[in-house]
Amino acid sequence: MNEGTSAPVPAGAVSLWASGNFRRYFAARSASLLGDTVLPIGLSAAVLEQGFGASGVGYALAASLAPTILLMLFGGALADHFRPKPMMVFADLVRFLAQGVLCVLLLVGEPSLWAILVTQVVFGVATALFQPTISGLVPEIAPDDVHKANGLLRIAESMVTLGGPALAGILLAFAPATAVVGIDAATCLISAILVATLRLAGKRGDQGPPKVFDDIREGWSEFVSRPWLYSVISAFAVMGLVVFGPFQVLSATVLTEDHGASAYGLLMSAHGLGAVIGGLVGLRRMPRRPLRTGALAMLAFAPQLAFIALGAPVPLVAVGMLVAGIGRSYWAVMWSTSVQTRVPPDVLNRVLAYEITGSMMLIPVGRAVAGPVSESLGSTPVLMTGAVCTVIGCLSLLLVPSVRRLALQRPDRVPGDPAEPVPASSPRTETTEGRSA
Repeated sequence: MNEGTSAPVPAGAVSLWASGNFRRYFAARSASLLGDTVLPIGLSAAVLEQGFGASGVGYALAASLAPTILLMLFGGALADHFRPKPMMVFADLVRFLAQGVLCVLLLVGEPSLWAILVTQVVFGVATALFQPTISGLVPEIAPDDVHKANGLLRIAESMVTLGGPALAGILLAFAPATAVVGIDAATCLISAILVATLRLAGKRGDQGPPKVFDDIREGWSEFVSRPWLYSVISAFAVMGLVVFGPFQVLSATVLTEDHGASAYGLLMSAHGLGAVIGGLVGLRRMPRRPLRTGALAMLAFAPQLAFIALGAPVPLVAVGMLVAGIGRSYWAVMWSTSVQTRVPPDVLNRVLAYEITGSMMLIPVGRAVAGPVSESLGSTPVLMTGAVCTVIGCLSLLLVPSVRRLALQRPDRVPGDPAEPVPASSPRTETTEGRSA
């Protein structure tokens, strides 16, 4: 089989549903994803309702993310040292309380921007304990079907992305933003309950107290030993600053101001529909060179930025967001499967913590500066810059040999040969323990 061909994914993804663990994990992750989807819309609307403008939206969104990024490495180290389940339940309960307090503040009065920011900082700190474990549990929940599990999870995420914004938009048409924030709080509680019911292997053997900084250094060594990994994360770090951060703020403010909150929610649903399609395509076939194909698919993220920047009609913006959802979802399946099948399970949480931290570390900066910069220069040049940088970033990845040639590989093999594929007849991995939920 030549390099350009694709190996069919074995049929029988439905067999994953025979596992109660996977069903509960799937439901927990779907609930958590619903909260993640509605939070930016509800939080943005709440901040705008209080009269804090685009800058306030940027600060609030950054406050919920910055602590997560700053503390992510500690969360990954702790998840590799201990079993992640109790940490995840605790984190979800704290996140539930943080968003619950914000709901109360919005209901009883007019909270200051600082009060809103404090609740989001607490939320972000708890997320730092939860986030590194989100995809790391996949090899433990579905050790023989990592790729199929990722495809199903991405489809679920996409369906939530499709329905969540629509739900938020409908609620905002008839109720204050507090209702949407309340949904986020409820999903955290539901996730905590479902995670608590997972039946996982017991606590790892007695390792004594964690040596967090030693574990973090070991995770760094594993991370930098894989050029394909740090090359992708470097590109996405820059894109977080100039693409993803500004997009989250300006898509909310520009589309809401131009077309209303309900239209914004429905347009985000078009992105969700595209993501469902992208997940289905990713589930159906696994290319022999997943990162190369995924990087090409990510180019589809650029047109929506240009359409919003140029004030295109709603139908054209919807098409752009649909196409963007397809590309980004397909990339996500390719990327998650590549990492989970090529990194040894005993360091997977730490490597994923570096992956998440690196790819997200500049998003809060992008969110925070998007409002002031757009108020100074206008939203059009900021969004157009994002569109151009998306194209440059994706094409630059194709110039990296280890990214271009990377094929699936069992994590028990010595890393270093990016072209060594898993046989086409068996794209399964031999992982035994995963890292997170």
